Amino acid sequence: MNDLLGDEILGPPGLTIEQQKKIAELQSQAANQSLRTPAAERFSVDRSEHSIYVGELDLDVNDSILREHFKTAINVHVCRDRVSGKSLGYAYVNFSTAEDCTNVLKNMNYSTINGRPYRLMMAEKDPSKRTTGTCNLVVKNLPTSVDEKSLYDTFSQWGNVVSCKVIKSPYAVRCYGYVNYDSISAAVRAIDIVNGAYLFGRQIEVSHQVPKSERASSFSEQAVKSQKFTNIYIKNIALDVTEDDLRELFSSIGPVSSIIIQRDDSNFSKGFGFANYESPEDAEKAIQQFHNYDYYGKKLFVTRAQKRSEREDELRRQHEYQPRIEKSPKYQGVNLYVKNLADDVDDERLREEFSRYGQITSAKVMREERSGVSKGFGFVCFASPEEATEAVVKMNGSKIASKEIYVAIAQRKEDRRQFLESQIAQQKNFLVPLSPRPQQLTPPPIIERNNNATTSAGNTDTSSPGSPFELTLASLESYSHETQRQIIGGRIYSIISDTYPQEASQLTNVLLEMDKDKLVQLINEPQKLKEKAKEAILLLY
Repeated sequence: MNDLLGDEILGPPGLTIEQQKKIAELQSQAANQSLRTPAAERFSVDRSEHSIYVGELDLDVNDSILREHFKTAINVHVCRDRVSGKSLGYAYVNFSTAEDCTNVLKNMNYSTINGRPYRLMMAEKDPSKRTTGTCNLVVKNLPTSVDEKSLYDTFSQWGNVVSCKVIKSPYAVRCYGYVNYDSISAAVRAIDIVNGAYLFGRQIEVSHQVPKSERASSFSEQAVKSQKFTNIYIKNIALDVTEDDLRELFSSIGPVSSIIIQRDDSNFSKGFGFANYESPEDAEKAIQQFHNYDYYGKKLFVTRAQKRSEREDELRRQHEYQPRIEKSPKYQGVNLYVKNLADDVDDERLREEFSRYGQITSAKVMREERSGVSKGFGFVCFASPEEATEAVVKMNGSKIASKEIYVAIAQRKEDRRQFLESQIAQQKNFLVPLSPRPQQLTPPPIIERNNNATTSAGNTDTSSPGSPFELTLASLESYSHETQRQIIGGRIYSIISDTYPQEASQLTNVLLEMDKDKLVQLINEPQKLKEKAKEAILLLY
């Protein structure tokens, strides 16, 4: 039987040798073709999955809500912050077929979840396509009634729109938006047709979106060529002033195309706003005429409006090219912080109470901006550090309008923080550790104070290293030079003022010329400090 059939029965049943050779040849060709195909294409999930980006989501939307909304999706993912776990407001939805993906984009774009419309677009994994502005358009001078859906429907007439977004500010009379096409030709066609045309009842401006980095460089070039502008920034506006009031004022210069006062969520004025003139000449005149102009009891601050990128560039240049200038020393050590003021104490009363200690350059009680109610604290600035030091010693703990006030040298936030940290460290150093064995409680020693020393039962050492009132060089290191000078001066004044009440300020100033190490040592030994003051008083007469 085998001899009759020959070699044709070799191989799988039903296949001849020639058929097997043909199959092997086809398999070899398919394998070679697969090897020539890039690995990214052979193993890409895009062949089996089609992903959609979902933006502008309500922050309460989770995966379950999204999965219930997109019923044909094979999986969904709401993107969240890695630290807090809060939603970032966007998600990705994957579909198994291109038909499902296309149907969702066509029929569900700008639908709502939790009462908020979302925005759909194909998920683009190539970041360069998202960042380049060749297909992205910016649409300006839109009315605030325009939303993403109406902008999408309008611009879809001139090409395939990938996504649309409208940017609105509260209480603004106009807004702007972005339109992203899938091709450059569609973007160019939309600019040619729509730019300068009337849409939504207004003349629309359409142009290519310029990346922020290029906008900054182009602005620098334009600033060199021309300084013309029409938009001005107005600050220090009285809280009861309205847009109509400002329009009436600034329209006296020339036609104003728009004017706005920035407001908070409760519709209260933030005290600043913007006005846009039709001509640059009118804008310049408005700055010249209304800067420092007294309006409703407040002096207006008016200048050219700057974009955030311009302000950041200007601050960056100042930081890079100008040396860092510390706060003017003439104000250091003369400004006092006064706390626990009664509600009826005003600027005049504050000045009157402190004027007995020297010449006051300014006195201010801080108040709530809207209600005008006192915040309970203020500042008094003297003409000299000696007068300020005397005022601290004499006024701290005194009463103004039946309330005991706290007075100290005004410090920067960094100095206050360092002071508190050093105080906490000192308190920890003087804590007595608890004994593991029970001890009999004894009453604390009775402390008696007189003008010369502090004594207690069983202890007459007034300058022991463990005293929490001891001043050390280590405790001063964390402060600035001027703050150290004020701390040392205050301690010197408090020690010698009882003995030399009339000359205490001048003596303190003389003693401060000594080395800091020697002064700290004298402060911890009050009797020696008084002897040194006795020597110094001879220099004054």
